[in-house]
Amino acid sequence: MKEIIKNSKSLRDVSIQYFGYVNVITYSKIREYINQNNIDITHFIKNVSAFNHTKYSKIIKICPICGCEFETKSGHPKEKTVCSHSCANTFYRTGINHPNHKEDDDLMGELKYRTICFRYHEKKCVCCEEKNIVEAHHYDGNKNNNAPENLVPLCPTHHRYWHSRFRYIIKKRIDEYIKYQELGELV
Repeated sequence: MKEIIKNSKSLRDVSIQYFGYVNVITYSKIREYINQNNIDITHFIKNVSAFNHTKYSKIIKICPICGCEFETKSGHPKEKTVCSHSCANTFYRTGINHPNHKEDDDLMGELKYRTICFRYHEKKCVCCEEKNIVEAHHYDGNKNNNAPENLVPLCPTHHRYWHSRFRYIIKKRIDEYIKYQELGELV
């Protein structure tokens, strides 16, 4: 068996020549024999994928989420983009990779001005600092003006105050917020 191992290119070749067939048991017997007799097998083919009958070569990629290196098959229909399920969840379910992602231009109605408002302003009422339920108020009254400077975060109570005869109670605080925002002191 030593001569067969020395003249073969892989464990598969040894198995076929010695046993006449290939399976897990023959591989384990050959490995056991190699280990017991300290036989050098450095001449065996290292890159099995080149010897296999596959059209996809293995490549090393770096995960865009965690930065780890991982192996994948180049050009394969299921070629990996990320290293794990966890990174895949982060990569495909957030931001522009999310299947339901919409740019600001694609947003419509309340979703558009709320998204813009809370991107530029902290999500809390400027009067009472309520954080659980917050609405976006158009300061100049024009619902088509969705500029961040025109949007003010208010709780439903203070939003109703603004659109009622009790506006005078909160007007000073909201005017100060708009003024500080224009100066760049409060965002």
